[in-house]
Amino acid sequence: MPQLGEDLRFTIRPDKAFCIHSLAAPGGTLTVEAPVPVRPGDKVTMLGHGRPLTWRTTGGGLVIDIPAAARRAGKQVWVFKIAWSA
Repeated sequence: MPQLGEDLRFTIRPDKAFCIHSLAAPGGTLTVEAPVPVRPGDKVTMLGHGRPLTWRTTGGGLVIDIPAAARRAGKQVWVFKIAWSA
């Protein structure tokens, strides 16, 4: 299960979204132990998987629940998009 370190990269599209790129295949959850700009009401999705993912914050980090169907959608990089609500 990747945490902050060599396996994660981040990109931002100002006023639109924040993306987390995992270079390692995630398990049932992806844990990012760093402040992530996510707020209640924001939508988290994984590119290649059409449904929103459930998520929660814990101790200043982010935990994203990843169903098996979403894990199979990735190949070399798994990209999680946090779309900010208005």
